Amino acid sequence: MAVIATVLFSILAAGSTDALAAEPEAAAPHKDRTQLTGDWGGARTSLAERGIIVDLFMTQFYQGVVAGSAGTDDWQYGVKGDLFLTLIGEKLGLWKGLIGIVQVESRAGDDVNAISGLSPANANMLMPDSGDTTAITHALALQKVAKQTALAVGKINAITFVDMLVHNGRGVDGFMNTSLVLPIGLGGTVPLALPFVGPVKFKGKEIQGLAGIYDPNDCAKTTCLDPFFEDPSAIGVWKFYTGNGPEGARAGYIAIGGTYSSKEYKVVDPGSFFVNPAVGLAGFSDTQQSWSIFSVINHELWADPSDPDRFLNFRGMYTITDGEANPIKWSATAALEMTGTFRRRDKDVFGIGIFHAGLASGFKNAVGPLLSVAATVVNRTPTRIAIEDTDGFEAYYKAQLTPWFALTGDVQVITATLSTEDTKLVTGVRGKVTF
Repeated sequence: MAVIATVLFSILAAGSTDALAAEPEAAAPHKDRTQLTGDWGGARTSLAERGIIVDLFMTQFYQGVVAGSAGTDDWQYGVKGDLFLTLIGEKLGLWKGLIGIVQVESRAGDDVNAISGLSPANANMLMPDSGDTTAITHALALQKVAKQTALAVGKINAITFVDMLVHNGRGVDGFMNTSLVLPIGLGGTVPLALPFVGPVKFKGKEIQGLAGIYDPNDCAKTTCLDPFFEDPSAIGVWKFYTGNGPEGARAGYIAIGGTYSSKEYKVVDPGSFFVNPAVGLAGFSDTQQSWSIFSVINHELWADPSDPDRFLNFRGMYTITDGEANPIKWSATAALEMTGTFRRRDKDVFGIGIFHAGLASGFKNAVGPLLSVAATVVNRTPTRIAIEDTDGFEAYYKAQLTPWFALTGDVQVITATLSTEDTKLVTGVRGKVTF
């Protein structure tokens, strides 16, 4: 993903495509190649020279809920393939300043998301959906309209785009838990795949800000054309740079953004429904709008003066919502990531993070009693179920064994959302290959 982002930002920021051709690696030993399959006998370089840059990744996950689950077989294996195509308009015979990015995702196998609680333990396996499927989840065109500004139009994969904005690793390089990959409080009104149109402002190779219109109806497996902007909504974000850390993933900044959705949402609140003796539960009320405010803080805490590849970064993500259309009223995370954990291992990364999802009181007070009634009927004995806020912790160590293969060990602790469940302990490994 870093390769793709660097290519995109370099073209839009500098307006040059001279340095885009991949260096031939056909003669390099496998252990030294940046991609396992090298230069494909010169084909990769030839395609790049013609304006088509190809990046292929495969990530395998093996995770288990080793405590806090009543299941008997809670270890799951899943695999994810990512194909990225970066298309250079000028080299393809179109016009200067046009860039296209296409992402095709293929998902197979299983994951622990359904049994890991409110905050899914494997964000990357949420896309395109929870089943075995292949889909184009990102198809974005950017046309440079000024020195540091481009107009973006197309379909956005939220996980990929957030990675371009704040370098979170997409769940395949850094943290795996959804709360530490995305501002999870936005999940109620911002889908994982959405149509978008609007300007994007760059600062060097970094996205500094954007503003645009999106549709809150998920279209991960469709073209996003049916319906097309049925419920137009607005999103914007801007980074205020603090000057800490060099340009790129280490840059210091405070990003502030917000969303506003005009979609009609169902409000889950004790006052929004009633029990009709003839038909049972009925009458969830609607709200015609939803809003959220979010921020991301990135700050380099330490850098090794003798080795620029060793540094410690802090990142925090914070969200507050209307708490009506969205069951999460607010969320917060705090994380530390150490790159170059040990000397001579400057590509290894160690990360620890905590997160909290504060649920809206209306959601708690409505869903808890409903679940209690259902459980009482099933158990034939009075059963009370309360809905509780979710807290969690994650730690990982990514060992970059070769330039093209990384192996990550991961452990997560996720508190239960339902009072009748236990805190869950999730462990696992992740292997990522760059082809």
